[in-house]
Amino acid sequence: MARRYLPWLALVAVYILWGSTYSAIRVGVETIPPYLMIGVRYIIAGVLLYGIQYAIASPKPKLPGRKELLRIAVTGILLLVLGNGLLSFAETRVPSSIAALLVATMPIFMLVLEALRTRTMLSSSSIAGLIIGSAGVVMLVGEQSGHANALYAGLILFGSFAWALGTIFARGSAHHPLTAPLEMTFGGIVAVGVGLALGEANHFVIAQVSAQSLYGMLWLITGGAMVGYTAYAFIVRTLPAPVVATYAYVNPVVAVILGVLLLREPVTWNVVLGGLAVVASVVVILVGNRRADENLCEEETQGAAA
Repeated sequence: MARRYLPWLALVAVYILWGSTYSAIRVGVETIPPYLMIGVRYIIAGVLLYGIQYAIASPKPKLPGRKELLRIAVTGILLLVLGNGLLSFAETRVPSSIAALLVATMPIFMLVLEALRTRTMLSSSSIAGLIIGSAGVVMLVGEQSGHANALYAGLILFGSFAWALGTIFARGSAHHPLTAPLEMTFGGIVAVGVGLALGEANHFVIAQVSAQSLYGMLWLITGGAMVGYTAYAFIVRTLPAPVVATYAYVNPVVAVILGVLLLREPVTWNVVLGGLAVVASVVVILVGNRRADENLCEEETQGAAA
C-alpha cells in the first residue's frame, strides 16, 4: 500500500521543495558564483546521498552498467549543467519569481520534443497552449528592462529546453537506486569545470560570502538536491510524463509567494498576466492531451470488444 502512494508523495515533495529553490538560488548567487555554487552543491549532495543509500541498503546496490552510466552522465549534463546551471547564472540578473514563471514553459518544450520523437502532429489544445504560453513569455521578458536582462531570460528558456530534453532522455531507463546521486555527482563535477572555465574562481572570495548565501546553498544541498532531486529522479521513471510535468505550474506559484514574502520582489501586472498566461498554457496542454489519451484508450477498448 505504501509503495502505491510513494510516487505521489514524492511529487508533492517536488511541488514544495523545488518551488522554494528559486529564492534559495537567488540569495546564493549574490555572493557565490553560479556555476561553482551549482557544482559544489551537487557534488556534496551526490556524495552524501550515495554514502547514505549505500550504508542503509541491503543488499548493497551495484553500480549501473556502462550503457546506463553513459545515460546518467548525459542526463546529468542536460538537467544540472545546462538546465539548473543556466537558471542559476541568469538569476544573477532576473528575479526568482520571473525565473520560475519562465521555467514553467518546460512542459511545452517536452510536448514539442515528444511530438518530434514520435513523429505525431500536435493537437489543437497543444497549439493553443503554445500560443498562450508564447504570449506569456513575451510579457514576462518585456518586464525586464534592457537587452541584457532579456538575454538572461532567453538563457532560462534554453535551460528549460535542456531540462525537458534530459527528462525525456531519462525516461528511457529503469529507476536505479544510485541514479540520483550519480547524476548529481557527475553533473556537479562538470559544472565546477564550467565555472572554472568561465573564470568564476578569479573573482570569488570566501570571506565575502554572506550568511544568507550560505543558508541558501545549504537549503539547495539538502531540500533541493538530496530530497527534491531524488524525488524527481524517482517520479520521472514511475509516473506518466503529463503527471510529472504538473510540477512546472505548481513550482512558480510557490516561488512567486516566497519571492514576495522573503525577498520583497515586486509583483507587477506584467508578472501577473504573463505568469497566468504561462501557467494557463501548461494547463491547457496537459488537460487537452490527457483527454486525448483517454479517448484513444476508449476507442482501443471498444475496438477490442468488437
